[in-house]
Amino acid sequence: MTSSSRRRAKRSKTSSSVDPTTPTSDARNVDLNEAVDVDEGIQEELVRPTGRRKGTGKKTVESSSDLELKEDFEEMNRRLQDIRDIGHQRYEIMKERVAETKKSNEMQEARQMEKDIEFLSKPIDHLQGDVLIPAQMRRQKIREKYGL
Repeated sequence: MTSSSRRRAKRSKTSSSVDPTTPTSDARNVDLNEAVDVDEGIQEELVRPTGRRKGTGKKTVESSSDLELKEDFEEMNRRLQDIRDIGHQRYEIMKERVAETKKSNEMQEARQMEKDIEFLSKPIDHLQGDVLIPAQMRRQKIREKYGL
């Protein structure tokens, strides 16, 4: 048994009851050993007392300062949205540039490979002296580069 199931609704003390034998509160007359039905306890908690309810009055009219704050907030919100949109556009442009750069690099590598293969396919038997050594070194570097 929880304390909330034993709880009774509070009653306010009135000045009209002068008789000391008249109970002024349910808390004085509650038997703690009394078994309370759980469903009954839940139903008691759900019942709300009648009377003044908070928050049910007329809405206040917005003052001019409230309207200015609301407009300022809306302006800041628009600016933040613009900043977010610009950031998204920059990100998309960067992705496109990276893709273009990658494609361009692949095309340059393909052209370089064609030039290297063309150089390897040319005969260098007719070269002599100072020209033969750099040609042989370049052929060696190309073979190492492509694993040939």
